[in-house]
Amino acid sequence: MKKWFLFTGFIVLLLLVACGGGDEGASGSDGDQTVVNVWFGREQFIPADQFERFHADNPDIKVEWDVVPLEQAVADYLRNHNTGNAPDVVQIFHEYSQTLAVQGAALNMSEYYEKWKEEDPDSYNKLLPQAFEIPSYEGDPYGLAIHAAPFWMAYRTDWFEEAGIEKPETWDDVLDAARTLKNEGILANNQYGYALPGDRTTVPLWFSSMFMSMGGQYTDSGLPIVDSDAGRYIVEFYQTLVREGLTSPEVLSWDSGDMRGSFMSGNAAMLPEGFNMFAQFQNELDFGTEWEGMVQPPRPGGEADFRVNMFSWPMIVNSDTEHPEAVLKVLQYLSDAEIVEEVAIRYQPTTNIEVMEKYYEVNEWAQGFQDDFASGVVLPSHLRQPEVYELMTDLKQEALSNPDRDPAEMVAEFQAKLDELD
Repeated sequence: MKKWFLFTGFIVLLLLVACGGGDEGASGSDGDQTVVNVWFGREQFIPADQFERFHADNPDIKVEWDVVPLEQAVADYLRNHNTGNAPDVVQIFHEYSQTLAVQGAALNMSEYYEKWKEEDPDSYNKLLPQAFEIPSYEGDPYGLAIHAAPFWMAYRTDWFEEAGIEKPETWDDVLDAARTLKNEGILANNQYGYALPGDRTTVPLWFSSMFMSMGGQYTDSGLPIVDSDAGRYIVEFYQTLVREGLTSPEVLSWDSGDMRGSFMSGNAAMLPEGFNMFAQFQNELDFGTEWEGMVQPPRPGGEADFRVNMFSWPMIVNSDTEHPEAVLKVLQYLSDAEIVEEVAIRYQPTTNIEVMEKYYEVNEWAQGFQDDFASGVVLPSHLRQPEVYELMTDLKQEALSNPDRDPAEMVAEFQAKLDELD
């Protein structure tokens, strides 16, 4: 999820990664076969068998696929949809699901999911409700969220133990832990208590995940309510990191890769991150003795409004598809426990409950997150989401650039700008 930002300005790039992809995105037929075209947002989401079992079980359907990076998928898809040349299924960042639905570019899958539920309740009920809720608009699903994950927090247990620090229970504790590590000399000159991405090119998902855990709320239209206790708190939290030297002085230029690299190389004590990167942390640091993960904590006094964030990369169905029944079979296949297990354990967690049970069994560092994962609340989105993200990035950078500015004044200014989007 590195270096992507606005809806406009996406670079047109199409990476062909598998058989039969070609330059055409439109659905069609190949002799007696129905052709279903799929755009994956990352190569890693493609099932390991590359639809071999699907083709054996469904000889009348041929799946062709390309990889169109998530950062540009919506722009490329809409351009192709306007010319009747879009794929049957496109994978996107979930924040743009309702945008495609409102523009009439996504298919309401309600009747097909009802059929699925009636004909194969076993596989249907293996999926968390979020699988259908995440890519929904006004209660109707326009795709399927096969993969989803919250942002958690990772911390250096060895450094905490050396300094006599307990696992943080609030965000105030996070700041206190960073201060203690610095003041007790546990951290060297090039090491910092808390790492985060502060640059302009990284979408503010880490910022939003922290905002939600701090009790941040959203309007019915999906605008973040930053002129609030949670909004003032997150601004002051960012300001404190800079003012007290608890994060890198280069934070304004750090993207997600810089943040992750600092933790894995032993230069940061804490950071917000998801399960997919926990697997990478384990390759560099020893779980249990050097690092552990935890749910991002609430802010003091905001426990009642605390929520676990949920992000997803759903498969959205083209409103112009000529064969929705075949598309449904493809979605069922991609979410099937036998198929999605390999992708989930290798790359991104899934909304398939059965697979996640296995996920927790084989990944020691993932144990203990089961209930919080299942209760995750999807990050709300707005019809003008790119502009929302631009303003949230502006707010993030303003807090990091001006650590002495009044937080209340800052959030009031940005709330007025956000409100103009409605």
